[in-house]
Amino acid sequence: MLVRCTLCSLLMASSALAQSGSRDKAAAEALFSEGRRLMEAGRHAEACPKFEASQRLDPGVGTMLNLAECYERTGRTASAWAEFREVISAARAADSAEREALARQRASALEGKLSRLTIVLSPEAAATHGIEVRRDGQLVDPAELGSAIPVDPGKHVIEATAPGKAKWFTSLALQADGAQSTLTIPPLEAATESGRAPVVTTTPTTQAPEPTSGTGSSQKVLALVAGGVGLVGLGVGVGFGVKASSDLSSAKDACSSAMPAQTYPNCPHNDDAASSNSSAKSAATISTVGFIVGALGVAGGITLWLTAPSGKENATAFVVGPGSISMRGTF
Repeated sequence: MLVRCTLCSLLMASSALAQSGSRDKAAAEALFSEGRRLMEAGRHAEACPKFEASQRLDPGVGTMLNLAECYERTGRTASAWAEFREVISAARAADSAEREALARQRASALEGKLSRLTIVLSPEAAATHGIEVRRDGQLVDPAELGSAIPVDPGKHVIEATAPGKAKWFTSLALQADGAQSTLTIPPLEAATESGRAPVVTTTPTTQAPEPTSGTGSSQKVLALVAGGVGLVGLGVGVGFGVKASSDLSSAKDACSSAMPAQTYPNCPHNDDAASSNSSAKSAATISTVGFIVGALGVAGGITLWLTAPSGKENATAFVVGPGSISMRGTF
């Protein structure tokens, strides 16, 4: 009798699970169809939650592909990229080479558009026992700190908590199309004597990536350019000086050969001597100009190099309003 009851219970449970699974699949299919209809109508923001719910009820590679595309069309590039990466693994496991190739292509196309956020703990914050960092309510793995993590463009809330410390948080707006920013979490303040940790908002330090050359390095580049021009000028001066000397010697020889009784420059009606003499004068002029430009260039280059600042003085922080940051410009 006991065996019969146990068997009946198992059969009833199996039947209930089957019915539940059927209902989930039916609901997932309806949600997927609704998501496709909204996508075709251009209502992408409404379509994404439909695909998300369908995927939770009945996971499938096709649903994942549509969800990734929906994320991309709504500007959620990091979510789309991550979803396409998931499709690659799922399609490979399902032996669907076509979908795997498609997902790999779409993920690769998004690589250069990913906006990235680097969260860094200040030395004091890093030394705080039990500190936890959350981004948009989700716990940030300690391994992510200090790394540039792909994040969807838009507003994000970053908070840090630790036992006995006041809660710190801020909001920032991350730009699209490959924007990169670094957020440093400052030292956490001590909690009040009552033991309650009040919410504390501060203006964290965020910076655009350091330029490839600062003020000092730019001036040194100009110094090298000026010095290079100066060396070229000196080279021109030497070269044309040699030419002027050679042409002058040719003029003297032509004069002596044509009229032995005459000496340079008393050589009337001697075309060869006159031509060499003219060429010597032109070369001498160019040589003089070359030496002048060369001297000025070398002197200017040395001056610029010696007076160039050595530090990176042009790092800029973008802070707007209490507890919030808006990053503008090129990151």
